[in-house]
Amino acid sequence: MMLFGIPADAEGVFLERPNRFLARVEVEGRVEEVHLHDPGRLPDLTRRGCPVLLRKAPNSRRKTRWDLLAFRVRDYWCFCHSGYHRRITANLLFEARPFGDFTDLKAEPRVGEGRLDFLLETSEGSLYLEVKGVTWAQGEVALFPDAPTERGVRHLRALISLVRSGNIAGLLFLVFRQEARRLRAAEEVDPAFAGTLREALRNGLQARAAVLSYDGRGVFFERYIPIEA
Repeated sequence: MMLFGIPADAEGVFLERPNRFLARVEVEGRVEEVHLHDPGRLPDLTRRGCPVLLRKAPNSRRKTRWDLLAFRVRDYWCFCHSGYHRRITANLLFEARPFGDFTDLKAEPRVGEGRLDFLLETSEGSLYLEVKGVTWAQGEVALFPDAPTERGVRHLRALISLVRSGNIAGLLFLVFRQEARRLRAAEEVDPAFAGTLREALRNGLQARAAVLSYDGRGVFFERYIPIEA
């Protein structure tokens, strides 16, 4: 099931990552600085010589002419552009209904002093939803996060508060690793996130992990996998 069309314009070779949102890539016979829209460390993706897929930047006046879309992992492409997550998720919610039926969908609802990703109106009430992208795996286990995330802990705290106030809250992991058969919180990277996720699940947080694939043209829904906190 295709969720969102994101065609790549070129294939390149990853060279290095000078900072969090910048990568140097050899493409079309020259070395280019390209935008890497993923705040994670990408520990097993950012390997010198790794093939990558790129898309031309829509704004010709931008400093970087390319966006990095995906890294090659063995025989498949691992999508890594978090700027598309919200649009991918919206289509997943309509097409695969991971949290059941709903009558209305709003983006970025305000919760306290911050915002979450979505608000779904269901027959059982309002469901507040946060979305996290997963690009790290060890064997058949997808792992999140790959770097300490205070923001992620704040989101979980907000979801716990909503559940305790009588609302419905959900957490959706978009897993871009095809080998993944289960997902767990990476306690060795961020024990605070792992502990808060366990607390959230005990309090009634609804969590789903959806494995998605990318073929250079679009993102597809593959299956759900279990979550271990």
